[in-house]
Amino acid sequence: MVRVLVLGGSGLVGRTLISQINQYPKYQIFATYYENQCLSTNVQYIKLDIKDSEYIKRILDAVKPQIVISCLRGDFDKQLILHVVVAEYLKRENGMLYYFSTTNVFDNDFSKPHYEDDETNSQTDYGQYKMECESRMAAILHDQVCILRIPQVWGKLSPRMKELQNSVQTKKETTVYPELFINTNTDIVIAKQLCYIIENDLRGIFHLTAEDMIGYKELYVHLIEGLCLCAPELKEDISEKGYFVILSKRSREFPKQLRITNQMVIDYLIR
Repeated sequence: MVRVLVLGGSGLVGRTLISQINQYPKYQIFATYYENQCLSTNVQYIKLDIKDSEYIKRILDAVKPQIVISCLRGDFDKQLILHVVVAEYLKRENGMLYYFSTTNVFDNDFSKPHYEDDETNSQTDYGQYKMECESRMAAILHDQVCILRIPQVWGKLSPRMKELQNSVQTKKETTVYPELFINTNTDIVIAKQLCYIIENDLRGIFHLTAEDMIGYKELYVHLIEGLCLCAPELKEDISEKGYFVILSKRSREFPKQLRITNQMVIDYLIR
């Protein structure tokens, strides 16, 4: 059995990953949570407070994972300390880290879409933390870390979907950016893509994203119309403009059924 530890197993991506990995009998899954413990067959959940860097050492010593998948959230400084501990453990034990990062590592340059080999450039605390963590993990682990940058993640029960539906029900104003292009993916496709990466021992940086881009306002209009929702009042904000977009030079490494467009994301959500 291959022991897999999912850090942040109670979030949207973490829960979906666990469900997908659970379909492979060779994996024994452990997952951490902070407040909301999930119930899933064949998964052992462990409470983790990222403020206690010593506790993660005890978890690693007890679980002895060969693979760690990080979907962790929380205080940036505490996360960085924790990830360094994890990376040093995996270096000693010759394990693999799959680290989820974000489009925000490019949020200081909206002039163009960004690819895996572009230099990161962020102006926000979140993006700068992700940049630092990517850099530290790569320095410690080299090819034992796979960095997975993701865009807006949608799912039928995702926070974004719930927020949109709540805005309609409460007649709350929804802000859209008519001059901003983005791209998306679904929690399920991301989980399947990661399983493919693990199973085929792919390495390096991946942008797990739609193969095209879509206007921010256009996305929301399509979702509202497709879900047959009474349109909330859309407040247009032109302060954000350009391309908050990651594209991939590696998408052809995935089989056709694991490649996705923004229209496919919309179709999935409104079915």
